[in-house]
Amino acid sequence: MELITPRLRLRPLTKNDWQLFKRLNQNPDVMAYVADIQAHQALKSRFDERCARWQKQTDAWLTLVIERVDTEECIGLHGFKSFSDKPSIAELGFMLCPTQQGYGFAFEASEAVIDYAFTHLGYDTLSATVTVGNNASEQLLNKLGFTTFQVIKQNYQIGEQLFDDLQLTLRNPNL
Repeated sequence: MELITPRLRLRPLTKNDWQLFKRLNQNPDVMAYVADIQAHQALKSRFDERCARWQKQTDAWLTLVIERVDTEECIGLHGFKSFSDKPSIAELGFMLCPTQQGYGFAFEASEAVIDYAFTHLGYDTLSATVTVGNNASEQLLNKLGFTTFQVIKQNYQIGEQLFDDLQLTLRNPNL
């Protein structure tokens, strides 16, 4: 499985992508509104889980590497997580190298992933959770058509600080 856009190629994460996965997940700027930076072994376990063969019926992430077509540089991760108890819903998630932000790559990749989720996998709804303060991700999701479903007060802890979370949804327009 591979998704191609005018500037990007999205392909499944493989064992060869460890350095990209580690670089993104250990970058304080990338992780500021995502989670605490994990210890090496915990991060490696999560990477191994993300490399496993994905199946829609499981509570697992389909993780795709975002590659620039012009330079073949791996610039981020994208994908979604299925829910075994809610098979028509998936949660969207993405991370982009800070040097590649602001060029529309996250929007372009998101459009391709959303189209794939709705058109080829038949999801009814995509959700996304954004930590309040992550304005770039919130704006991107709004631009893609997501709307805020609810705000969960003091829902997520990063370091010693509790954050509110925004839960956003996007309905499949083909239904």
